[in-house]
Amino acid sequence: MMVNSSPPPLLSIVIATRNRIPYAISAIQSILKISDQRLELVVQDNSESQDLELYVNENIKDSRFRYEYIAKPLSMIDNFNAAVELSTGEYICLIGDDDGVNPEIIEAAAWAKIENLDSLSVRQSSYYLWPGTGLSSTLFTKVTGGSLAVQPFSGKIFQIDLEKELRALFRNGGLYYLSFNLAKAYHGLVRRQCFELIKDKTGNYFGGSSPDMFSAIAISCVAKRAAIIEYPLTIPGHCRIAENTHHVVKAHLRPFEDAPHFKNRGKYIWCDLVPRIYIGEAFWVDSGIAALRAMGRDDLVQELSLPKLAAHCVGGYRGITKPILRNMFNGLRRTNKSQFIGFIYFIFGMVSGPGNKFIRRVWNRVLLIISIKSCHQFNDVKDMSECSKKLTSYLNDNGYSFSDCVKQKKLNLKKKAT
Repeated sequence: MMVNSSPPPLLSIVIATRNRIPYAISAIQSILKISDQRLELVVQDNSESQDLELYVNENIKDSRFRYEYIAKPLSMIDNFNAAVELSTGEYICLIGDDDGVNPEIIEAAAWAKIENLDSLSVRQSSYYLWPGTGLSSTLFTKVTGGSLAVQPFSGKIFQIDLEKELRALFRNGGLYYLSFNLAKAYHGLVRRQCFELIKDKTGNYFGGSSPDMFSAIAISCVAKRAAIIEYPLTIPGHCRIAENTHHVVKAHLRPFEDAPHFKNRGKYIWCDLVPRIYIGEAFWVDSGIAALRAMGRDDLVQELSLPKLAAHCVGGYRGITKPILRNMFNGLRRTNKSQFIGFIYFIFGMVSGPGNKFIRRVWNRVLLIISIKSCHQFNDVKDMSECSKKLTSYLNDNGYSFSDCVKQKKLNLKKKAT
């Protein structure tokens, strides 16, 4: 029996997809156009039809491509677990089936390996809006389907203190986790060893109700050396939103048990500190706490600010004040914290919000208008292959490159202690 002694690929780009065939095909096409042999593309398909499998069998003959179709309905978490299980790269980058990458991401993985980084997170500056999203123009924004936007970026690379960021996140009620400098595999690079440590500890790579939140927290618990870069290494895409997601208007008033996070999941134990409300924030915080408990970090669970979480939910969504406050007071009792002081912090959170969702939405739109003035936009971009090509041309034409991010010595990393 011959043993394959070839080294593993440097980078696995991993996609877990279901029922979004055209977007997945475009992602596959765009990534496999990268000629670097250090790349591996992994697609785990759990679609109801075999259309993507048929396309792959008839069109893809690339040895760097690993594909698996599982017909049995899987939960979102199980689909992600199967996807990472299929990969073999030294570093892993998770993206959605409507996303893409900058080919320089392989160069970034090579540099991360040299620097002995467990994680290189990306502060996003490029975004792609697919044609046919159904979004409409408003008073504040001109929405154009098929557009790539590239915001200004510094190219700087910073070392990040994961322990400090974890504490800050949960003291903020577990909210806005994308604004914190965590070790993110979703649109970031993470050493495979970190995933294996999580699996050894918990039995799986992913858990909770939201795979991206769970992995960000779990990886941040095990990663020793991490950095973040302000440079577009990936391209987050936005396509038509499914009807059964929590982004639908007034989805928070739907039955909690109907959330797609529980589909094909079996019995799921929800965190007793998080309100059972059909909103994205609840699923993110539930997953964050699930990750902490699975990784044995109950000390960080104690840092969770229930008043801040409650103030955000009450201020942002109508008709759920009573269950939110009831959950907050119950949680304060279970964690032996003062209900009176907690209520004072809740009131302060409502006042300092701004609590009203409309006011916050208007303010965010104003900030968006300001950023759009300094943002370069490409219109009539038909798919992710063209999107990746446009981004590469833009970077080349303006003299930007990942290598320059390193050469210009905008790096502030301490050597690992021996």
